[in-house]
Amino acid sequence: MTFVPLPLAAIAGVLLGVGGFTFWYARGYSYFFSNPVYCTNCHIMRDHYQSWKVSRHRGQTCNDCHLPHTLPEKYLAKADEGLRHSLAFTFENVQVLRIIPRDRKIVQGNCVRCHREMVSNLLAHRPADSIPCTRCHRDLAHVF
Repeated sequence: MTFVPLPLAAIAGVLLGVGGFTFWYARGYSYFFSNPVYCTNCHIMRDHYQSWKVSRHRGQTCNDCHLPHTLPEKYLAKADEGLRHSLAFTFENVQVLRIIPRDRKIVQGNCVRCHREMVSNLLAHRPADSIPCTRCHRDLAHVF
């Protein structure tokens, strides 16, 4: 029979309790849903949400543009973003979120996926990621 020393069990209990409370208090469960209003859990995202509501892409969710559409890549990216955002908001004084190159590539792939017919002539002459769509269309989803 294996037994766990009492101090180790107490430490594990405290960590699980604090972690669970933090997850609940910070609404970490919202990362499991697709409703864009959940992105406003963080005050820093409220301007992005408000600008998205008046944009041409308001019929799309945040996940439609910012996450891969294949499994398990979608949930791996969602977990990575959630962890990075949580760590940044907890341990840094974050006022602006910056998109990282990997996430920019995901957005580009989703632009091309949705607008493939519209950009088919352009794609026939150059790779889909040679010029990012957001270079010219920066304010289509988030108007600032």
